[in-house]
Amino acid sequence: MKNNLIFQYYLPYEANDSYIGGNELPKWAKAGSDSAYMYSQNCKADYFLMQGSTTDRYFKHLDPRLEALRVIYDDHFDKYDKVLSIDLDILLKTEENIFSIDVEDIAMCHEHKIHDGKSSQWMSKVMDSPGYERGIIAYGKKIFGDDWMFPKSRLYPKERFRYMNGGVQLWTRKGRHKARRLFTSIDDYYMHTRYTEQMYINLQLSNPEFKVTELDWTWNSIAGTHWSVDNPKGKFQHFTNASKLSMPRYL
Repeated sequence: MKNNLIFQYYLPYEANDSYIGGNELPKWAKAGSDSAYMYSQNCKADYFLMQGSTTDRYFKHLDPRLEALRVIYDDHFDKYDKVLSIDLDILLKTEENIFSIDVEDIAMCHEHKIHDGKSSQWMSKVMDSPGYERGIIAYGKKIFGDDWMFPKSRLYPKERFRYMNGGVQLWTRKGRHKARRLFTSIDDYYMHTRYTEQMYINLQLSNPEFKVTELDWTWNSIAGTHWSVDNPKGKFQHFTNASKLSMPRYL
């Protein structure tokens, strides 16, 4: 029988985001944890919520959001066949077992419509800055060569390039070990870009050595992009930004 895990983590929010939650687990995060735990029981998987202060972080010197990369580098997870790393601001609203999906290295969802509307302005600012000190595409060319570019989405090929949301990551043991070997320096990435784990993972998984299973958007459906807050849709419903405060009423 396969040995699988659902992993989540909570660290206190800081500065302008402190209203989202402090040292104690806020109600929205408790709802996300309860939802993931119930899903783990249905899937016969282990469940682990890491909750603590900055002293518990794996990457103590980096942005707290980079803690999502812990499942790659911490050998505690090596005993598992597959690890589902999922953000706490997601409600899991399906009986389908994501662990039954055939995955070679990793499965994630392209953030469908990320290149449209208001999101396109943010994406352009993040991606298209000409210098590698900030721009993700420029930094990618710095480390991978001038001919490097993000691959196209297999499911949504009309969109500019594949950009996968880091809130849902289904890693195999093989994929995690491959990432340890092939991912370039996270310290160098953060020093030059100051961006978070989502851009870093997308950069690294553009390496054709990785076999990426692309899931459709319903496995990571996002508030404000795929549905309005008063009408959540999808198998895994992602309540981003302040919308996460409404999660308890939808649990």
